[in-house]
Amino acid sequence: MIKLIKITIFIVVILSIGVGEKKVLFADNSLEEIRGIVVNSTTGQPIAETTITLYIEQLDKDSEVFYTTTNIAGAFAFESIEIKEDALYWLSIFYEGIGYTELFDVTSDNKNLVLQVYDTTTSDESISIYNSSILFSDVDHLNRELSIIEMVTLQNTDNLTYIQGSGPMDLLRFGLPEGATDLIIDTEIANADWVQIDKGFALLASVKPGKHELMYAYKIPYSGSSTSFVKNWRYGSNNLRIVIPENLFQVVTNITDDSELINLEGINYEVQEAKNIKRMEKMEVFVSDLPEPTMFELIKEKFVTAEYMYVAPISLGLFLLIGLSIFIWKNGNSTYKNRDMQLIDQMIDNLQKDFNQGKISEEKYIKMIKMLEDQKNEVLR
Repeated sequence: MIKLIKITIFIVVILSIGVGEKKVLFADNSLEEIRGIVVNSTTGQPIAETTITLYIEQLDKDSEVFYTTTNIAGAFAFESIEIKEDALYWLSIFYEGIGYTELFDVTSDNKNLVLQVYDTTTSDESISIYNSSILFSDVDHLNRELSIIEMVTLQNTDNLTYIQGSGPMDLLRFGLPEGATDLIIDTEIANADWVQIDKGFALLASVKPGKHELMYAYKIPYSGSSTSFVKNWRYGSNNLRIVIPENLFQVVTNITDDSELINLEGINYEVQEAKNIKRMEKMEVFVSDLPEPTMFELIKEKFVTAEYMYVAPISLGLFLLIGLSIFIWKNGNSTYKNRDMQLIDQMIDNLQKDFNQGKISEEKYIKMIKMLEDQKNEVLR
C-alpha cells in the first residue's frame, strides 16, 4: 500500500513540474548542496548528533541512499548531490523510535529545509476526525451484500506524536458493522499497519501532529429488503457526509440531515450531512428498499455453476431444499428471532428518546419508526 502511495505521489510531482510561474529547466544534471535543520517541535530545541538519511528515487531504478549527521545546533548538509529532473527526494530520521519522513522540492527547497520531530504520547485524546465520508458504493442482490467505503481525515491536534500503548485497548480503533467482510485498508501514514479486532480493526501507526488520510472498504450482509446497524464514533467527527447513488436504496440515520441531491460527472447522488459529532456518539443507520434475488435467479445461479451430468440430482436437491427452507422459515430458531426483536425494540426506544428530546424531526421519526416496524414484521414472519 505504501509503495502504491509513493508511486502515486511520484506521478503527481512529475506531472506538476513546469506548472506555475516558476519553471526550472535542466540542461544537464547538476550537483547541489542540500542542507537544513532538525527541530523538536514539542520543545523547540534542535536535535544534535542524529543520523539523517536522504533517498533519491526514480521509477524503474534502484534508490540512491546518502547519510549524514546533525551538528550540535541540529544542522545537517548533504554535499555534491546530483539534481535530477525526474526524481523524488526524501529525508528520513528516527527519533525516540519513531520514523519521520519529508518529501521536498529539490529545485527550490534544498537550502533551508526544516525537519520536525516530536515528543510522544500514548493518550488518544488529541486524536479526532476532521472529515469523514461514508459511500454506499454498490449492492449485490444475488449475494445480499452491501459495499461500503469510508474515507477519514484523521487529525492530531497536539504537538506530540501519538504512539500506541501496551494494552489491547490502547490502539487506534475503528468500528465496523457486524458481519463485515472483505476489509481493505489504505493510508498515507508512513509505516502503518493494521489488525482486525472484535467489532472492527485497529490501526498500528504513529500519528504525528497534523491531518492524515485513511480509507477503508468492506462489505456487509443483509437479509430481506432492509437492514440496520449502529456505528460508534470513537473519535467523533467535525463533518460527516453519507453518499448514496440515487434510487439504489434508502438510507436514514438518527443524526444526519435530510438528503440533498447532487450530480457528479453525470451521476446523481443523495447526500446527507452531520456536523460536530461527539466522541463516542452512536449513529443508528437504517437501510431499506434493498433488492432481493428472485427464486428464478437463485435456481439459475445454482444451475450455471453445476456440471451437466449433475443437473438431475441437483434439480431434486433444490426441490427438497426449497421444501426444507420453507419448513425452517416457518419454524425459525426462536433464539435468533428474540435477539433481533430485542435489537429492534432497543432502536425504537432510542428513537423515541431522540424525538422527545428534539434531536430529530417528526418527519424523520415517523419514517425511521416505519422502517423498524417493517423490519420487525419481517422477523416475525
